[in-house]
Amino acid sequence: MKDYKEFVEIFERVGHPPFRARQLLNDVFNRGVADFREMKNLPVSLRDFLDEKVPLLSIEEKKVSVTPDGSVKKVLFGCQKDGKKIESVLMRFKDGRRTVCVSSQVGCNVKCKFCATGQMGFKRNLTYEEIADQVLYFILDLKDYSEPITNVVFMGMGEPFNNYEEVMRAVRHLNDARAFNVGARNITLSTSGIVPGILSLIEEDLQVGLAVSLHAPLQDLREELVPIAKKYPLTDLMEATQKYIRETHRRVTYEYVMLAGVNDKPVLAHELGKLLKGQLCHVNLIPYNATDTIYRCSRKKAIEDFKEILETYRVPVTVRVSLGQGIDAACGQLANG
Repeated sequence: MKDYKEFVEIFERVGHPPFRARQLLNDVFNRGVADFREMKNLPVSLRDFLDEKVPLLSIEEKKVSVTPDGSVKKVLFGCQKDGKKIESVLMRFKDGRRTVCVSSQVGCNVKCKFCATGQMGFKRNLTYEEIADQVLYFILDLKDYSEPITNVVFMGMGEPFNNYEEVMRAVRHLNDARAFNVGARNITLSTSGIVPGILSLIEEDLQVGLAVSLHAPLQDLREELVPIAKKYPLTDLMEATQKYIRETHRRVTYEYVMLAGVNDKPVLAHELGKLLKGQLCHVNLIPYNATDTIYRCSRKKAIEDFKEILETYRVPVTVRVSLGQGIDAACGQLANG
């Protein structure tokens, strides 16, 4: 769905006052009206124009997968402009959080070795509208349950900072009180380590969260797992994250997927502890979710031992509870069908 600014421009072009944009957004987001023809406070001529020329959603549902307990719903969408496929996930946590994991690109060109999205290659960037519409779909889907979306994480298909302008426009649309009204601190951007994107985020006037997919504390190993590390070395990445922390006073979350025999050795836990000691940060240890690669998940004891070593360096750390593995909806499993 288009944002307030674009609706104002559309309405002015067809001879309607700007305040109609606010009325339209209020109908969708506060009243749950998903049909332009049912927006009775808009003139009939405008309703007819919108119904004919402006689709409410720029994406359409193609396939739905739901876990047996209903906690996770994965949707395959087709983009209306060209039929390209993307996936998004809704996670319903027991503590009341309703989190949507959105995609920012069709495919991904970062090519992390353990990620299903990375193996499918890069097709194109998504528009801000295609990104935000993934959230709107779930808002409309949950309206009968009176379950508002509380969090949005850019951890689906694609590298958000390789589509920076459209991602940030989507973030502002999601944060806009006239529209989605998702708090900035409840929006998280996850990057594989695109240094210019991190530096640009420092300048934004939004207190969104930053998550960095680290996966290794040594340059050689990180290059092996995350090829983009060749362009943005670990030293440059650490300088950027420390600048981010220093200038924004916000915590960085480091994501670390646990790969058996690859990056889960005690010596690497010590290296990671030394690398992050003293930073305003948090480490998420992520049990690897199986994809069609050579990698396997670390054993539970290896993950616990890794965690305990990090704690000796006073680095805050948790082991992520993964949801949706059974329907290929967990971290690193999204592809296009």
